[in-house]
Amino acid sequence: MKIETVNGLTIGLVDADEAESGGWERHRGELDLVRVVGPPPESWPRLRAAGFAVHPSWITWMAPVAASEEEFLSRLSVQERRNVRLGLRYAAGRDVRMDVADPVDDLVFDDFLKLYEPHIGGMRHGVPYASMEREEILGMREDYFAVQAFEDGTLVGCCMCRKRADASTVVIRFVTTTQDSRQHRIVRAMYMRVFAKAREMGYQSVSLGTDPALYGHIAKPGLFRFKSRLGFTPIPARLFGTMDDPDEATRVLRLDTLTEPSLLISYAPDAGSEEITFDTPLHLDVLTGEDTDDPEADLGPYRAPFLTGLGVVRIG
Repeated sequence: MKIETVNGLTIGLVDADEAESGGWERHRGELDLVRVVGPPPESWPRLRAAGFAVHPSWITWMAPVAASEEEFLSRLSVQERRNVRLGLRYAAGRDVRMDVADPVDDLVFDDFLKLYEPHIGGMRHGVPYASMEREEILGMREDYFAVQAFEDGTLVGCCMCRKRADASTVVIRFVTTTQDSRQHRIVRAMYMRVFAKAREMGYQSVSLGTDPALYGHIAKPGLFRFKSRLGFTPIPARLFGTMDDPDEATRVLRLDTLTEPSLLISYAPDAGSEEITFDTPLHLDVLTGEDTDDPEADLGPYRAPFLTGLGVVRIG
């Protein structure tokens, strides 16, 4: 077994045989989780029996553009439609100006970073991916546009988006706002402008970015709830060409470095006998250390139409 620490998370990397046999057990006290990278499909049933969830390493969130904003909103729950309209009304009531910078230039990107970097810096395990990719993104500036939100001439929010003409998709890669703007749902107003831009270009889909399948470390559980309620569906990121990382099998051992609860999106228990596709059913585990007699209390916020299974896993 190899032990590595990634952004504060201590991971024991094992092969499928070692995972199944429990050869990692003597290191349990050192580890946050145990993981098999690229488990062969024939090992999936045995790994699940040993307490491992088999999952894509990264997921990409997708939604159809729809013919109009009203058609898009009609697919959402009543509460989420209300949230979007509240955001639009707030932006209109405060005379928030939504500009589209296409392509992105150095000034636009650096103004975005002035909001983004403090936002990421305030996170427990935040990773400033946009800052790390600045030169690469500006080298592809014709493939990027930004939706900027200005209030009284001050930038209060920005979405950095990539045009994927090959997939007829606009990818919202990074988004940030000031704290006050997040509280007033201006993010949703910016997203509606992204959808409008995608329609103008004749694109078919919008992607709300790519996250690890484990929520509770870099990405938090609230992000899963936000994206799913806004009508997006996750797919394995490698199918979209966002990431090429192989599937993984993970068993979480403790929540010391993770949130309470954490979430893990995996393939449904009967998946694996055939090639993974866009339609492979997904399962969600809510990982919690709480002792409760009512598991439904843990599951309510995480129900989503794309899930074929939903369960609670008690950690520790």
